[in-house]
Amino acid sequence: MRERIALVLDRLSPAERKVAEMVAADPAGTMAATVASLARAAGVSEPTVVRFCRSLGYEGFADLRLALNRADAVAEGAAPPRPPRMIEPGMPIPEAAFAVFDSAIAALVAARQHMDGAAIERAALALVRAGRVEVWGLGGSAGLAMDLAHRLMATCRGVVARHDADAQALAAATLDGESVVLCLSLTGRSRAVLEAARQAAQSGATIIALTRPASPLAAAATHLVPCVAEDRVALRAPGTDRLVQFAFGDAICVAVALLAPPAAEARQARMTEALESRRIAP
Repeated sequence: MRERIALVLDRLSPAERKVAEMVAADPAGTMAATVASLARAAGVSEPTVVRFCRSLGYEGFADLRLALNRADAVAEGAAPPRPPRMIEPGMPIPEAAFAVFDSAIAALVAARQHMDGAAIERAALALVRAGRVEVWGLGGSAGLAMDLAHRLMATCRGVVARHDADAQALAAATLDGESVVLCLSLTGRSRAVLEAARQAAQSGATIIALTRPASPLAAAATHLVPCVAEDRVALRAPGTDRLVQFAFGDAICVAVALLAPPAAEARQARMTEALESRRIAP
């Protein structure tokens, strides 16, 4: 990006050069900025920021930010993006909207640093081999439980989601050595899920925990998929911790699909046909 700026520097207006200096000096800060905040920092107008972006060959500021993020992602040893702003009362709505997305990006980047690909592969293998798959989640994790159960249905056998503590406890008493339970908990301290998981383990079931390391649920699991959502990031915008949890769930589903036997393709075809048969013709 600095090289690109250097190529057009002579053609920039004095005001645009101020923006260029800000971007070149602090790319990470630019990724976390908005048009308004960058304009204020450079002491120029917002249209000047847009003109600068177009002088570099971008449609607007959003494209410039995207280019900076891509460059940051591929650069070895690049400094991590600066944490996004805290959402505060009175913040302008456009800035707050950008802050939500910036918080989501920061949360995913932080979680990726702790991701254990081998753990995801072990969990996927257990799910593919299972004769019965239970997906458990309470509260905020209930939505992910239902989503994962729906997606795993084509590649795994006997898949069902349970987001009620009593239902989980009852199901735990019916499991056996061919059963796998995927437990979802951001904190790993949900007492109901922990007790049901322990009961299921006593019945011989394999327990996969998508949760925080060093938590009670992690200790009770056969296979742990560490899911780390940085608290300092999650507090900047509501829901970013759930986004991290869903991303880990996506990774597990992709791994299962890659490891699934050929019979899973036929099952998927039958499921698609069943859905199509229920559609009303126009």
